[in-house]
Amino acid sequence: MKRLLGLLALLVALSCVGLAQFEVGKNFAGPAIGLSFLGSTPQFGLNYEYGMKMEFGTVGVGGLFRYWSYSEDYLIGKWKYTDVLFGAQGNYHFKLENTKIDPWAGLVLAYDAGSVSWDGPFGGYAEPTHGGLFLGAHGGARYFFSPTMAVSARFGVGTLSYSSIDIGLDWKF
Repeated sequence: MKRLLGLLALLVALSCVGLAQFEVGKNFAGPAIGLSFLGSTPQFGLNYEYGMKMEFGTVGVGGLFRYWSYSEDYLIGKWKYTDVLFGAQGNYHFKLENTKIDPWAGLVLAYDAGSVSWDGPFGGYAEPTHGGLFLGAHGGARYFFSPTMAVSARFGVGTLSYSSIDIGLDWKF
């Protein structure tokens, strides 16, 4: 994790002259797979972003979706947790001379629809739900290996004890 944060800091420090391949008026979308730090479980997601020019620089606005589920086994039963997160994201894209690299940092406002269930004795226990409104910060970078396709990495932290790291593929169209 320290290496990823170091890489992000380096990318921000190198921001200077030309616009990376993140383009105003273009769409960027793709799947992601990652690790939620809640239960160390894999999470599956989709990302979407649209490039816009603002007074202060280039931004991307769009949405994201995440799904993860995990369970904890105990001697007499098992807890199962499932989360579905739908959200909006806004990202500031840093300028680099290397047009293959697109570093960014942003915010996420989302709703986490979570559920918890107990499988075991004492069936009279009410099954709670969890989740709610989620506010988070994230950062990452895309590396374009073709004019229309990039591999991406993202690190996110936020409320609801949610943090994650994921990688994915993004198509530019």
